[in-house]
Formats: sequence, structure tokens, C-alpha cells
Amino acid sequence: MTPATVGIFGVGAIGGSIGLRARRNGARVIGADCDSAALRSGLAIGAIDDVATLDELPHAVEALVLAAHLQPTLQEIERLKHASGSTPALIVDVASVKTPVVKAARGLRNFVPTHPMAGTERSGVQAAGADMFVGRTWAYVPSDGGALEERVRAFIESMGAVPFAVSAEEHDRAVAITSHVPQIVAWCYAKLLRAQGTNAETLCGPVALELLRISGMSPTMWRDILSANADNIEPLLRKLMRALDAYDLSP
Repeated sequence: MTPATVGIFGVGAIGGSIGLRARRNGARVIGADCDSAALRSGLAIGAIDDVATLDELPHAVEALVLAAHLQPTLQEIERLKHASGSTPALIVDVASVKTPVVKAARGLRNFVPTHPMAGTERSGVQAAGADMFVGRTWAYVPSDGGALEERVRAFIESMGAVPFAVSAEEHDRAVAITSHVPQIVAWCYAKLLRAQGTNAETLCGPVALELLRISGMSPTMWRDILSANADNIEPLLRKLMRALDAYDLSP
């Protein structure tokens, strides 16, 4: 599916990147956001063609992307379930956890939970890029195996990404160790390093620099994600703590 019109709720780094790619593919992109400055910036950099209200957006597009933070995404899903009028042929989210999204979206037509395994430590649409998803895995929770699944796979491929079908539970277990624990480690490491003084940061090697880069991600954005996936994250953190405590530095 290469939709002629794409709606973006949440015109930030991810939503803006989807908009830039969709426009490159020839689609008209309409944005909605609670932050009017984000919409102005999205228009200025060419991530969106036009703006709409949340009420107008679903009726004006063929594909709708919910690219806000987790809680606004869940709230918008609930609103869409009770909205009147037509439904886009495809609705996806891009939240970093899938179990609460699947639960919230029961009964919402044409919805597929997804998660692109790509991003940036910077926030805002100014950090968007049309090639952000190229070659990257884009997970989705399988639906009926029919036309809807074909549509979501085609949409993901139109972003340059590689579709990967996975259950919500398996996804959340996996990203706990591949994404969420590393994020917590990066914050803790950055705090430890900066407490050592300026020379420590000047003498960083590649691994330390990558951890510092990751530590630049907003804790506010991550709070809901980590809380929603706490059952998977906490046992892994405890295992990591035990492994660090037992690490032997002797020859």
C-alpha cells in the first residue's frame, strides 16, 4: 500500500520522518499535533503539506499514523474507537511497547500495532529524516493475515524498512533487553562519567560516546514506556546488577 494521503498525529522526530518519506513517495501528508509550534516546524521543513484537527484527520487520509508518546497514543486510540464516520484503510502506531496498545485497540477497525526499530536521541521534527527507517526492522503485531496485513507490510516497505511480524508479548520481552535496559544503563553511565570531571568526557572512546549519545534521550518521553514494560525490565536489571557485582577484575 502506497497511500495517496497519510495522516500523522504527533509531528516529532518519528512522525516527521514518516511524513518526509511519505511525501518523497508522492503522498500528501496531513499533520495534527497538540503543539502548534511542531506543526509550523513540520510545514517549514516539508514533513507535512497541511494541518488538521484530531477530529478531521481520520476522515481526510487513507493511512493514519499515531506517532505521539505512549499515553497520548492510547488516548487517541480510545477516541478513535468511539468516533463516528469513516475509518482510514490503515491505522498504525509507533509506540515502543505493544501490550498496552493491543489491549487499548481492541475493536478499532483497520488498526495494526507497529514499532520501527529506529530513532534519534534528539527530539522534535527538526531531528526528522526521510531515510531514518531505511534497512531497519519495523515490527508489527500480525492481524488477520489477509488484506490488512498486506497493507501494513506494504506501508512499512514504503518507508524503506523491513517488516517483522511478532506478538505483542514477545516484542515487549525483546525490547526490554535490546532497548529499555540499555537506555537505563546509558543514563546511569552518563551520570557516573560526568561526576568524574571534564577530562573523563574528553577522553571518551567509541562505546562511551555512544552511551553518552543515548543518554541524551528525554526521560520524560521514556517514563511511560518503562513503566508500561516494568515487568519485563526489572528482572533483567536485577540480573545485570548481579553480573556487575560478581565481575572479577583479577588476572
